[in-house]
Amino acid sequence: MTDGMASLSLHEVVPDDALLLAQAVAGNERAFSQLYHRYARYMAAIAYRIMGSDAEVDDVVQEAFLDAHGSLGSLREVGVLRAWLGRITVRRVHKRLARAKRWRWLLREHHETSIVISDPALRTRVTDLYRVLDTLAPKVRIPWVLHRIEGETLPDVATMCDISLATAKRRIAEASAAVQEVLDDKP
Repeated sequence: MTDGMASLSLHEVVPDDALLLAQAVAGNERAFSQLYHRYARYMAAIAYRIMGSDAEVDDVVQEAFLDAHGSLGSLREVGVLRAWLGRITVRRVHKRLARAKRWRWLLREHHETSIVISDPALRTRVTDLYRVLDTLAPKVRIPWVLHRIEGETLPDVATMCDISLATAKRRIAEASAAVQEVLDDKP
């Protein structure tokens, strides 16, 4: 008798994709979870093979499934579910690769245009300055940096920050006082 019970658990009915898809579209999270477990490995393999690294594979698969979750109702033919999930994964990988390429370009550009400070005393002073700036609220820091570091005129600062000229002046003065207090104490 126990052998019969064991064989029942071994031969559980596995729902087909059509049933799971219909249930998931109806809002059944368990059905969607089953689809996830059924296809996540396939999607991860696609992402890994294209990206050549598993560093972001889990994120890609999760994002792709979130995309799929929002579009399940648009899938008209269950037979293309696997390929459809594959396409969503490829789109997600494409976005990741494009973003990584943009980041590499930005880092390269930043490195080429960043100011190199070779004088240790100046380097310390710049570090101290940014330590002070990090304590300021962005609404105070940004106008000061635009005016005092970038050399923007007060009217331009006001325009760029979408504030009045008086507010720009007040915020720059507030930041200047904080910067002055810290930097004047340093040799």
